[in-house]
Amino acid sequence: MTIYRAIDEGAFPAIRTRGRISIPAKAIDAMEEVAVSEMRAVDASEFTLSVMSGVDAAGK
Repeated sequence: MTIYRAIDEGAFPAIRTRGRISIPAKAIDAMEEVAVSEMRAVDASEFTLSVMSGVDAAGK
């Protein structure tokens, strides 16, 4: 899933201003932290709003 699709579905945090989409730095930081700590590429579908609010990618 692309970040754009997740944003359109309301599953990924974003700010829309006059057609421009901005992604909060905290969202990017969370994705980066997992990529570095687990030494792997991450997918936007793993980072829904539930994950961003403290539930991990496994749903815990």
